[in-house]
Amino acid sequence: MPPAPGDVEAPPRPIIRARLTSSDVDRLLRQPGAESRIGTMAKLVTEMEEGSLTTTEQRLALEVLHAFASDAEMEVRAAVAWQIHNSPVLTADMAERLVRDVAQVAVPILKYVEWLPEQLLLEVVAERDSQKQLAIAGRRTVSAAVSAALVETGNVVTVMHLLRNRGAAVKAATLGRAAERFGQFRNIADSIAARPDITLSIVERMIALVSEDVREQLIRDHGIEPALAQRLAQGGREAATLRLLQPLLLSRQDAEMVAKHLRRQGRLTPQVLFRALCAGDLELFVAGMAARANITPQAAAILAWDDGILGLHCLMDAATIPPALLSPFRAAQQVALDSDYVSGGCGRERFQVLVLETLFDRFAGTAEREVDELLMQIADQPGLDINALLPMRA
Repeated sequence: MPPAPGDVEAPPRPIIRARLTSSDVDRLLRQPGAESRIGTMAKLVTEMEEGSLTTTEQRLALEVLHAFASDAEMEVRAAVAWQIHNSPVLTADMAERLVRDVAQVAVPILKYVEWLPEQLLLEVVAERDSQKQLAIAGRRTVSAAVSAALVETGNVVTVMHLLRNRGAAVKAATLGRAAERFGQFRNIADSIAARPDITLSIVERMIALVSEDVREQLIRDHGIEPALAQRLAQGGREAATLRLLQPLLLSRQDAEMVAKHLRRQGRLTPQVLFRALCAGDLELFVAGMAARANITPQAAAILAWDDGILGLHCLMDAATIPPALLSPFRAAQQVALDSDYVSGGCGRERFQVLVLETLFDRFAGTAEREVDELLMQIADQPGLDINALLPMRA
């Protein structure tokens, strides 16, 4: 089985010593399915590696391998990638073809092939495919330029893996950018604080964000005066507003109008609703769910704030929110209820801190791509432009 994206070492490929025979060719012709082609490909690679082929045979074998790498079946292309990711038969043009393929094919090449050109990695990072970015963040070595690109475009999970990778070169400016984008996440803040290349200016910024034990370690390692550390921490707590949606300050009627307008424009997405919920814009969240479910806001509110899971589940089902997103929606809803934010007993900024900490702790390591994208949405979006959302008024 392929390794998980966070694995450090590339797994050894299966040692297949069976040689190609005429029966393999016959079977390929009679049973041209993916399994038959994968078996033939594995034997072909073995013979190429053994060096027993003539120059002409080696050239023809390489052409056949290229054909397998371009197979219409993703399963076959992925098998090629895992078979040759640590093989001398892998050529530069084949590696580039594979890394530009879908993530299931590209990941073993991106993570384990050390000689990939930096420019190619930068181009792949620019695709903003979270699985590919995560594979690159876990490479044995990551250049400073690639690290900077990952911090600039990657999501919280990718950046956390990058910062914990001691083979990644991360310049001070990149650490500062990571702190700016994701410093409110405790796991990210702690990862920045643990970097060996952290500067004193970043230490002072991070003291307000890291956990208590890491803060004490920073103070000891960098000679920060306790009184200064206390002021930095206090200032950080006071300024720890999360960069989610900007306060909308809408009336219930305005929230309903915005929701209906977004619905007509096809922009009332689960991501927008999740951002509204996590930012504390509960009127917009409820109105948006009502608009998607085609029910009244009053009915949506009853379901949304039901303390059991059934009410929210029914509302999300009616609003056609993907089932994979039920858990993060439910976690954010529970924070709103438990903190009394729904009833006005908790401030907006405090609620935002609580919900982001809860979501990151529970879901940062998820393999669900949709959940991962939700975390990206709430952690790194500048907010909605209400003037752009409101329809023109006479």
